Amino acid sequence: MIKFSILSVLALVTLSACGTITDVKQQTANHIARPAFMVERTIPAGMFGIEAWERMHQRGTSASIYIEGDSLSDLTNESIDKTGLFGFQSTPANPVGLELASRDKSKNVAYLARPCQYLKMPNEKGCDPKYWKANRFDPEVIEAYNIALDDIAARWDITEFHIVGYAGGANIAAVLAATRKDIKTLRTVAGDLNPNFADAHNPAPVASSAVLATHYARELANVPQHHFIGAADDKVTPGTYHSYRQALGLSDCVHYSLIQDADHTRGWTAKWPSLLQVVPQCATVHELDGDLPLLKDFPGNYNKGKGFSK
Repeated sequence: MIKFSILSVLALVTLSACGTITDVKQQTANHIARPAFMVERTIPAGMFGIEAWERMHQRGTSASIYIEGDSLSDLTNESIDKTGLFGFQSTPANPVGLELASRDKSKNVAYLARPCQYLKMPNEKGCDPKYWKANRFDPEVIEAYNIALDDIAARWDITEFHIVGYAGGANIAAVLAATRKDIKTLRTVAGDLNPNFADAHNPAPVASSAVLATHYARELANVPQHHFIGAADDKVTPGTYHSYRQALGLSDCVHYSLIQDADHTRGWTAKWPSLLQVVPQCATVHELDGDLPLLKDFPGNYNKGKGFSK
């Protein structure tokens, strides 16, 4: 009779579950992307492979780019981390960034996952577990997105980008907006725009080597941007935005909306087409869609039907 040790059995069960979880998350992503005619490909990006879903219908014009969040609810599960096998489950079970991208009716739309998300063999793509934990904003991660955007621009003859970052993807989107000349607007949703501030609420702090949006306060102050904040978000609280906004100083380009019935993951997808109508711009008074909530809990003067001033 063949005898299996407990460790051997656990390893087999773990590997089986790992594949099952990965397949389910891949199927979820495809279920979201395919009805929006978004096609999957892996973009070689420095030491990583970035998984992308794209719908590109018009060359020689702009594209909307969406960057996924950290999936920190998965990252901070110590029982998973200790196996050493589930690390690449940084892949989100609920890819909010992809949901948002699928609702964008622009001619050209691309969704970019985070390093190691959705990859079948992540260890072959530079996926050290540190890159979805403390080192998730390190220079090599930022460089991977620069390479990915350059690839998209060359492949589809894209002239400029409108970039959207969800959760931790907001920090990456903001850094790219500050450091690239081809990004015209920045939007964030439930955005972790200052991970150092969020550490008070977040058990997955960033390394000292992290490249943060607040490092580029002067450059970002001149980027047209709009930030959508969930009033019920207990993972990235409204205070995170305010710490970012304070770092930028005086600017007519930085605006926000507080969405009363949204938390970190829920309340965004159905609203996104109407929220997209709020165009980031540099203006003292920003025109808001009439369906957006009053910002009574935040600084600034709000005029119903006209918007708010900072």
